[in-house]
Amino acid sequence: MLKEQQFWTWFKENEAKYFFLNQINDDNERERLLDEFLEHLHIYCDHLFFEIGGHPNEKQDLIITAEGNADFFDRVEALVSQAPQLEYWNAIAFKPPIGNGIIEYNGIKLDPETMLFDPLSVNTSQKIGLRVHVDNFNPNRERDFLTAVYLLLDNILGEKPTALEIGYVDVKSMPPTLEKEELIEFTKLPRYIQWKKSKMNT
Repeated sequence: MLKEQQFWTWFKENEAKYFFLNQINDDNERERLLDEFLEHLHIYCDHLFFEIGGHPNEKQDLIITAEGNADFFDRVEALVSQAPQLEYWNAIAFKPPIGNGIIEYNGIKLDPETMLFDPLSVNTSQKIGLRVHVDNFNPNRERDFLTAVYLLLDNILGEKPTALEIGYVDVKSMPPTLEKEELIEFTKLPRYIQWKKSKMNT
């Protein structure tokens, strides 16, 4: 039996437990089920992870993700392509874009509506570089700010486009007012990427 089929056989036998996961009040039992799921997913590929979500009484989303690691995108796609017909689940490859919501990470709050970016040239093929400008940037927490920006990119672009289209990111403080006029609103990033790709293809 192929590893993909092995995983889906296990999932179909256990899917009811996960469909009602959010209704389980026992934290220990919920954690046990999540660990069991991850264990079976890692039998297939130990670089993949998952998210489960959706509204009660509707089909639930089962997202298979490589957490942005492009080296394992083919494993994500192979697994989801082999998903059987699932009456109560949407099997989804990669974290999809979910919009311009505010991100909170490790005490850092980023609102894409207030952020700006400056496109940068990078040496990695046709990927795009970004210098992202945020309010209240603390250079002593640069790594945390960078992680928060990547979480925001996943939300706005989706996991796969973020990995394949963005080659470099750094984070800086918001510049003086006059310099802001030369920058681009962060929420316009998806349109900028489409424009940039169309220029490269002409």
